[in-house]
Amino acid sequence: MKHLTNITDIEQALTENHLCLFYIKALDCGVCNVMLDKVQRLADSHTSLCSFYTDIREEPLIAGRFLVYSGPTVLLLMDGKEIYRASQFINLEELEHKIIRNLNI
Repeated sequence: MKHLTNITDIEQALTENHLCLFYIKALDCGVCNVMLDKVQRLADSHTSLCSFYTDIREEPLIAGRFLVYSGPTVLLLMDGKEIYRASQFINLEELEHKIIRNLNI
């Protein structure tokens, strides 16, 4: 999973890739860090999936652009459009099912 720190790089990744997993965390959030490791392992098991994360404080424009105000939040975007969102509690089985289903489209 790449660590992207500005909105330009995030928008470029969304434009250039069919399916993207975007993980948003908060800096001092223990749950965010634990979930990042789990989501990262999941993302790494799907090599054709574009995956990246950022800290919500690193890029203030994220909150308005993606309507995310707290972490952890995971977004799955296909061709730049959101197809899955989970905040606070992230069901990894459900997320993996969505990834597999949409990688095959």
